[in-house]
Formats: sequence, structure tokens, C-alpha cells
Amino acid sequence: MSRFFTSQLVRIFYFLLICGGIYIILKFLLLSRKQENLVISDLKNLQQFINQIEETNVQRITLVKKICEKYNLDFYDKRKNISKHPSSIQYKVFYIERSHNISLCPIYKSGSTTWIHNLCSLMGISEDELLSGKELMSTIARRVIPRLDYPEAEKAMKETIKLMVVRHPFERLLSAYRDKLENTLAGRENFQKEYGTIIVQKYRDKNFPSIRENQVIRMKETPGPAGIEPTFREFIDYLINTDLGSYHSDDHWIPYYQYCTPCLLNYDFINKVETLWQDQLFTIHKLKLNNKIKPHWRNNYGQSNASRIYYSQLNKNMIYKLYKKFQLDFELFDYSPDEYFNYATSQL
Repeated sequence: MSRFFTSQLVRIFYFLLICGGIYIILKFLLLSRKQENLVISDLKNLQQFINQIEETNVQRITLVKKICEKYNLDFYDKRKNISKHPSSIQYKVFYIERSHNISLCPIYKSGSTTWIHNLCSLMGISEDELLSGKELMSTIARRVIPRLDYPEAEKAMKETIKLMVVRHPFERLLSAYRDKLENTLAGRENFQKEYGTIIVQKYRDKNFPSIRENQVIRMKETPGPAGIEPTFREFIDYLINTDLGSYHSDDHWIPYYQYCTPCLLNYDFINKVETLWQDQLFTIHKLKLNNKIKPHWRNNYGQSNASRIYYSQLNKNMIYKLYKKFQLDFELFDYSPDEYFNYATSQL
């Protein structure tokens, strides 16, 4: 009797297991069907979607012109003695791709790699080469899209579609710090030597002697800071107390308006990291490049808990001073510092 009962239990168990498997498969098929319908629905409404993003793009371009006029920074500005504002277009920084008539201003730590990838794909560089890691994306791009000098660059810029990608200024600064100064990993030696050591010597406070464990988010499979690197607070002190004219020494934290000179150029597309997927789709569609490249995501950008952890090391006065340094970027591209004032908890 016991064996019979056990045998029946085993049969019931296997029956339930098979039923469960069938249920999971059916659920997966139904989900796939829903996703397929979603894609079809999206395709049917593609033009409506494009129109919506186009309206947003027009609003972004209009805002830039409005703010440039507000501060007399547009083409008609006669006060070229304002040292903190660029007096000429920075042609050397652009990727001017003539075969498809696209000029990209690559703002580092603001999604530039995604569009550099797109340009390289248009130039025939394979995905395997782009993702091999043997060369930096920018190195590959400069090999196939060499810099143009004035006046050739000026002529080319007038004949090409102009594109830039921006990101919340405070998120970009945090990304630059974490990538270049937080750790003494291989490949960052130049940044530590040129900036890190100097920042520590000048701005190290006895209340913040070195980077503490609760001040950083550990990246996988990387050692923690050695203690000789600048803290995020020290990095911000450096930015606050450094003249804007000196920001040109590094492309990772130079303000957008200085680097890409949007008040001296009429940009056709302004993409944002926060909406980069849909902005790419719109831009690619308008440039009629659908059959050549597709939207993709190079990095995991966006606001996260990291912002709270790092900006909580600052006080509200520091946040305000940092905002004033980058105020034009905030106004030109419709970003707000408000949330970061809430992050600030330090009383020092």
C-alpha cells in the first residue's frame, strides 16, 4: 500500500511539473505575441512618433537661440571681450563626416560614444572592430574621419547637418569624476598626475582626509581607491575655484556652451542622454539612414542612486556655486539643479 501511494504521488508530481512547463511555454508565447503586436503598432504610428520628437527637437533648438539672445551670445554679439564665453567655433573638436554630411560635436561623458559608434558604422567599420576593445572608439573615428583645419572646416560645417548630445550637467560631472579620478586604475595615470595630485594638495580638508568606503560605489572587479585620489568633494572644490577659461584643459568637464559653441552654430539636432534611444531613432529617420544604422545603447546613462551618494557629500552652498559655474548649460538645455539641493546633506 505504501509503495502504491508513493507511486501515485510521483505520478502526480510529474503531471504537475508537465502542466507547469506547458503553462510557462504558453505564457511566453502569449507575451511574445503581445510584444510582436506592440512592434507592429509602433510601426503603424511611426510618423506620429517622429512628429512628436521633431516638435521636441524644435523646442530644444528654439530654447538655445532664446538663451543665447538673452545673454547676448548669438551671432550678433559684439562684445567679444567676455573671456568666459567662446569667441570662435572650436572646429578641431568636431567629427565632420562629409560622405553623409554630418558634423558631430562629441561632448565626453554625455553619450558621445553612441554617436561616434554610429558615424564609424556609416564609414564601414565593423561591429567586431568597434567592440574589440583594442582601440578607443575615438581613436578609430579619428582614423576614418580626420580633423579638418580652418577654412576647410568652416566650409564643411556650413554644408553638413550639425548634431550634439547633452546630459544633465551634474550627472556628466559625476561620471567624469568616477571614470577618471576616483581610482588609480591603469589608464588613469595621466589624470591622476595632471589633476588628481594637484587637487588633493590644494583642496584636501582635515575633515575629509581621503576617500572613505561610504563615499564611493565600488565597481565590479576593481580595487577600491588607494586614498591618494581626490574625493568627489575635492573635485567639486576644484571646479568651483577654477576659472572657466582653464576648463579648456580637459574635455570631460568643459561646459557645453564653450565646447560646442551652440550660440555660434545653428544645430539641426540636439539629442539628450535621458531620451537618447528615441532621439537617435528620430535623427536617423530624418537623415534617411534607416537602412544603414540602427539606434543602439553604448552605456547605461541616467540618474541613479549614485547621484545621491556622491552629491550628499556636498553642502547646499557648494551645489549653488557649482550650478552658477554651469548655469548657461542648465539654461540652454533646460535642466534643473533642484533635486541636487535635496541630496546635499553635508554641513561643512
